[in-house]
Amino acid sequence: MRRRTCLALVALPIVAFASARAAESPLQRVFGTWVGSAELFDETGALLEQRDLDLLVEPFRRSGFRLRTISVTLVGGRRDRPGVVRRETEVAFVPAGDRPYFVEERGSNPFREREELQAMAGDPVRWAVVDDQGLHLYAFVLLEDGRFELQVTHRRPTPEGLELDFVRIRDGRVVRRARGRLIRVD
Repeated sequence: MRRRTCLALVALPIVAFASARAAESPLQRVFGTWVGSAELFDETGALLEQRDLDLLVEPFRRSGFRLRTISVTLVGGRRDRPGVVRRETEVAFVPAGDRPYFVEERGSNPFREREELQAMAGDPVRWAVVDDQGLHLYAFVLLEDGRFELQVTHRRPTPEGLELDFVRIRDGRVVRRARGRLIRVD
C-alpha cells in the first residue's frame, strides 16, 4: 500500500504539469527566447546558405506579440569569416478586431502624423495566424514591376523546440525555401 502512495505522489505533479501545459494558449507556447539554425535553398532545392538564428517572441501591449529576429548568414559554415551578414528585424502584431488573426502594428510616433500603409507603393502587408500548429506569418508586397511576392513563415512547437519553415513565392512560383530548428534558451 505504501508503494502506491509514493507513485501517486510522484504522478500528481506530472498530471498537474500536463494540465497546465494543455491550458497554455498556442501563442504562449512560442513566447520566449530561441536560438538555432536554418538552411536556405533555391527553387531547384540547391543549398544557397546556412544561417544562425536568434528569435525573441514576447507579449506586446495587452493582447499582441512582438518578434525580434537576428539572422547571421554564415560563410563556409562559420561566422568568423569575411562576408558574414547580420540582419536584425523587429515586427509587432495586434489582434485584427473581431477577426481570428493579427495584423502588423506600424510604429507610432506621437510627434508625427500617422503614416498609412501604402501597399500599392510597395509597403509590405503583414499578418499572423496563431493556431494549435504554431505561429504563421505572412508578408505580401507588390513589386515595382507589378509582380507580387508572398513570404510565409511557419514556426511550429515540437518537444525539442521550434521547427521553422519559410517559403518565398514570386508571382506564384517558389523561389526560396528555408528549413530550420530552434531551441528555447534562458
